[in-house]
Amino acid sequence: MKSNFSVILLLTSTCFLWSVRQSSTEAQETITSAKPAQEKTNAKTKTPAANKKFDLTFDDLKFEMEKGSPFNRKLLTPKINGYHNSTVKLRGYIRPSFTQSGLSKFIFVRDNKECCFGPGAAIFDCVLVRLEAGLETDFTVRPISIEGKFSLKEYKGPDGNVWSIYRMTDAKVK
Repeated sequence: MKSNFSVILLLTSTCFLWSVRQSSTEAQETITSAKPAQEKTNAKTKTPAANKKFDLTFDDLKFEMEKGSPFNRKLLTPKINGYHNSTVKLRGYIRPSFTQSGLSKFIFVRDNKECCFGPGAAIFDCVLVRLEAGLETDFTVRPISIEGKFSLKEYKGPDGNVWSIYRMTDAKVK
């Protein structure tokens, strides 16, 4: 029981740290992302990422990685890299935390068996989600679908290891 409480306390503090770090990072990204539109698209070969839309499962986000080995971006397949900055719809579960209602950001996971985030978990089995401004949702044990802007960005946990590599912003619960 004591170890379960410690895990819950660690995950809750991690969610809090993620939300604080996310807010300061967004301010910095706003400053650095004000680049000419031509940098966001490859005019000759690609359409703008905003026009791409994918209906995915967590299996689409899986890649080969040995358990316990450090994350290296070279492990990501071209298909996974192609989802970056696209609109994605994904089905899964809200990771339980102490907050049950009024969630504007949460950890979205493959299944509801209290896995998929933190030390030792597969980093491709979770997505850090921030809902569209003004939107909130409540925790449920049932699966839900979310849709939003998908990006590849590492999140390092308090232990210094990468705990997550996927994020979704401006998301809506479907």
